[in-house]
Amino acid sequence: MNIFNASKIISSVLKDRLPKQWDGKRAILEMRDKGSRHWRQMEWIGFYFQFCCEQYLDEIMEIPGPRYGNTGFDAFLEIPWDFKAHVNRSGSNRIIVNDWEAVDRGISEYNAIGLILAIGSAVYNDEERSFKRWHDKLKGKISDYERRRVERGAKSRIRKVSY
Repeated sequence: MNIFNASKIISSVLKDRLPKQWDGKRAILEMRDKGSRHWRQMEWIGFYFQFCCEQYLDEIMEIPGPRYGNTGFDAFLEIPWDFKAHVNRSGSNRIIVNDWEAVDRGISEYNAIGLILAIGSAVYNDEERSFKRWHDKLKGKISDYERRRVERGAKSRIRKVSY
């Protein structure tokens, strides 16, 4: 197999199985109910995409992939692959990927790395922040991240409720 065939297989599986629209409450509950440790995360979209990829691609890819320094790739099939979800915003055409060392070493070892991208639009929480309140109640306690934000007097970011 070559990386082009690998990418066709990956694409085919995700096209068939990945939901086209993601509801935040449903995604968070699914992650929680299926044992994901990331269901409490505020930035649920990226963690949900990783969760789905790990479930749907597990039979065709080695998960997790290789690790370089402090950074690991999410999967391996012919080359190291990383799963990234990105909210497409006006004027935003950059996606944060793995660190330079991991990318450089992956390319040095395999002549390529792959990115499996979900790019879409998000709907944000209402002014009353009902989604945040729902998620906080579900989590049962305030996170250390949230506690430090409150101590700093920083304003809470508006959550994404669907994608």
